Amino acid sequence: MDLNKVMIIGRSTSNLQVKTIESSGTPVVNFTVATNRKFKNRDGNVLEDAEYHRCVSYGKGAEVLGKYLNKGKRIYIEGRLRTRKWEDSEWKEKFSTEVIVDNFIFLDQKWARDEESPSTEPVVAADDEEVPF
Repeated sequence: MDLNKVMIIGRSTSNLQVKTIESSGTPVVNFTVATNRKFKNRDGNVLEDAEYHRCVSYGKGAEVLGKYLNKGKRIYIEGRLRTRKWEDSEWKEKFSTEVIVDNFIFLDQKWARDEESPSTEPVVAADDEEVPF
């Protein structure tokens, strides 16, 4: 059996903008989540390192994220990794690895964009609908 599962708790690095895939009319949102880790170096000094994860959500999940998730807000994300490949204008191969969001939970208590706060229940982001980007 194979497994492709990602779980991340981090903070959104920007405000989100929902777009629509023209061919299908499906909402899509691309965003980045930062995760931090603390560790000690050889000298015993505590250092902090950040990792940035590219994420993509489709359908209802994209709409909910676009409405409630903004810069600095904490979120739990479950999904799977997908690597896209393309050629740039100079015919060089480019790659991008993304987390395709299957569900998520908002972790902050305060919401700056809306007066009503979203549920903290998991949100299924896409009904197993594979949408090309």
